[in-house]
Amino acid sequence: MRLFEASHVFKHDWATVSLANWRKYPNDKTPHVRHVEILNQEVDETTGVLRTERLIMVRQNVPALVRKIFGGDTSYVLEYSEVDPAKQTLVMQSQNMTFSNLLSVGEHIVYKPDPENPAHTIFTQSAQLKASTALYRFANKVEDMCWNRFQDNAHFGKLGLEQVVSVILAERQAMTMPQMSE
Repeated sequence: MRLFEASHVFKHDWATVSLANWRKYPNDKTPHVRHVEILNQEVDETTGVLRTERLIMVRQNVPALVRKIFGGDTSYVLEYSEVDPAKQTLVMQSQNMTFSNLLSVGEHIVYKPDPENPAHTIFTQSAQLKASTALYRFANKVEDMCWNRFQDNAHFGKLGLEQVVSVILAERQAMTMPQMSE
């Protein structure tokens, strides 16, 4: 089993970063994410907590042998998230559905305001990658390869989120600029 952990401080407020999270795909920094489908979404009327279940289609660049053995390079991930506006937290949990009997990838992400600087948002990410005992001879190599891919994707995911934040900030600025009359 391999563990992946990362954290990052976005120099933007939680509301902006959490909005950007919902608009992150598609984007050119993360072309491996092909499609996101909302399966279920509800708001708790008492707490205001938004709960969402999404199915994410991912296409990875995998060796030809892997594509032949497993019949392709497309996989699906199930993601559950909760946005708590009162606590200002966005918590996401995801699990691969495709080939999970051979490789299990579980991810946990949290966005919350930085207690030292509320104008910033702390992002923490952890993932557990575990190859099946059916792959016992290659388990370590598979986990290492997947860990490296996960690390690359995580890096580009942060870049993609920053790109979306820039778009949101530009939209806000355009909305607040005085309109020129003709």
